[in-house]
Amino acid sequence: MSELTTLSIAHNDFYGPIPKELGNLKKLNLLSFGINNFSGTLPPELGNLVNLEELYINSCGLGGEIPTTFAKLQKMRILGASDSPFSGKIPDFIGSWTKLTSLRFEGNSFEGPIPSSFSQLTSMNSLQISDIYNVSSSLDFIRNLKKLTDLALRNALVTGRIPSDIREYQSLNILDLSFNNITGQLPSDLFNMSSLTSLFLGNNSLSGVLPSQKSDRLQTM
Repeated sequence: MSELTTLSIAHNDFYGPIPKELGNLKKLNLLSFGINNFSGTLPPELGNLVNLEELYINSCGLGGEIPTTFAKLQKMRILGASDSPFSGKIPDFIGSWTKLTSLRFEGNSFEGPIPSSFSQLTSMNSLQISDIYNVSSSLDFIRNLKKLTDLALRNALVTGRIPSDIREYQSLNILDLSFNNITGQLPSDLFNMSSLTSLFLGNNSLSGVLPSQKSDRLQTM
């Protein structure tokens, strides 16, 4: 079936390993096999899918490290890989996927830090990473990600301060930095951002006073 451009077998009860032969479907631009009971690891041959733009492998049952061959997936726009026991470090090469707009790594077993190369993902809209262990990360990598609409770094061993230029993230709707070790005072502009509707900062080491005013759009804190 070498002419396939879309393959979705999600939300089933498939089990066993993922066939390496999927790597022969080189015209695929969407591959989805999440919400299944597969076992084993991601086949390195999936790195041959150089036209792939969307990959959904949430709750698929696979674990282990993300193959280095995935560095070739330069057209990737959306990667959802939450709630599967992927491990090792979050690959630095993801920072070269400059078309990436959405990334979800939640409920995995990744070791920190969040790669500094993520600062190159200037097209990113939605970034959700949680449950990082062992090595902490700063928020420096988001300095160029001004198109973010939602940023969730929950329980991700994030340290340092909330950026003082947070107001420049003019599209940000949701900000979740809870269960980290963020310190210092809240930027005075944080509660008056034009688009922010939800803000989660619990379980950190913040200090100082709360801003005296807030935007009417900010409804959940």
